[in-house]
Amino acid sequence: MVAKLYEGLPGEVFRVPVPAAEAIKYADNAFHGLKIGFANELGAVCQALGVDSHQVMDVFLADRKLNISPAYLRPGFAFGGSCLPKDLRSLVHAAQRADVSVPILAHVLPSNADHLQRAVDLVERTGKRRVGLFGLSFKPGTDDLRESPLVELAERLFGKGYDLRIYDANVSLSRLLGANREYIETRLPHLGQLLADSVEEVLDHADVCLVGTRDPAVLAALPHGAEPVIVDLIHLPDADTRRAEPGYVGLAW
Repeated sequence: MVAKLYEGLPGEVFRVPVPAAEAIKYADNAFHGLKIGFANELGAVCQALGVDSHQVMDVFLADRKLNISPAYLRPGFAFGGSCLPKDLRSLVHAAQRADVSVPILAHVLPSNADHLQRAVDLVERTGKRRVGLFGLSFKPGTDDLRESPLVELAERLFGKGYDLRIYDANVSLSRLLGANREYIETRLPHLGQLLADSVEEVLDHADVCLVGTRDPAVLAALPHGAEPVIVDLIHLPDADTRRAEPGYVGLAW
């Protein structure tokens, strides 16, 4: 009956449960408000620095691959890496030096840290102590560990006394060089004793496994059922099927 009200109007008709429809409306308007607030805060910083904010946003809006696109708009794990955290800190610092209040921008990194903590909380709720972590680098196919959220996650779990094993096919302690090696030696100096040689070694060890990679070898080996508990950080390809299993927990879905 409701769908008939939209007959003849342009656009796709979606049929979803009522709670989802309500959440979609909130998501729409919250995102619109977030975009306005983001643009206004950035404009205020640009003005204080003598930069043409509209010129900045004209170029920003021309990027249809990442900026104005579905990219980064599905729930997943925390962000990290050598660019996003650094540039956010720099922008907020510039605003502070110019005495410009930017509450949205200033709370992006704290929000990200809170999201990472949700993964730790999910492990704690299982009551299990033997933990496996699949994935460590922040970018697929690389061994770049600098400001990887998975390194931060491993550090928090290890610091809480969990018996941790980690598998990342791209990470070998002997091949880490330069700033990458310096970073991991500072943040996770015990990495050598935590790294496993295979997916199976982690699965044999762990009572709860956190999945932070889309490595096909990892995805193919993940068991179904109650044990081990699978904490999904990336929304696995079969997440919708696994939701019905007692041993599956999604980070934000």
